[in-house]
Amino acid sequence: MFLWVGRHEWNEVHRRRVGHANLAFAASLVAIALAAAPVAYLSLRGGPSAPGWLALEFGAAIAAVFAVTFITYALVAAHLVGRLGEVAMGVGLAWAVVVSMLIGLALSPQLDLVVRSVVARSVALGPIEQPITLLDSLLAFSYLAFLVAFSDAHYRVAKGEVLAPS
Repeated sequence: MFLWVGRHEWNEVHRRRVGHANLAFAASLVAIALAAAPVAYLSLRGGPSAPGWLALEFGAAIAAVFAVTFITYALVAAHLVGRLGEVAMGVGLAWAVVVSMLIGLALSPQLDLVVRSVVARSVALGPIEQPITLLDSLLAFSYLAFLVAFSDAHYRVAKGEVLAPS
């Protein structure tokens, strides 16, 4: 949300780079819609459990939501970091993509449970969250790597080592 609110300032200085970040943000919104679509469809349809391909689509969309979010973070500041920031951002991004895929795999078989919870109007998320609790906490390594990268970017900008593109 912070990226979306501040996009006007970024657009003036870094139009092309922000264009890529905006595309990644839009891809993230599409992934959210793709994750919600099978839940909405099956909730409205009722009946038998989800076909395997739909559960796979659900898991892939969830993985994309997590992974593309980190890609958006990287696109926003990649041009501002030095070598340390590049390494930190690369490691953080790679780790986030791997963990995102594992989260998608873990949630894929949970589609029926998610649909049953929606149909029952239940807010009990424990059984749905349980398979990804450890995986979600592993994203802390990516957040830490991005903290290092963004700190490097801030330092470089504050020192005047990074100039705005003309």
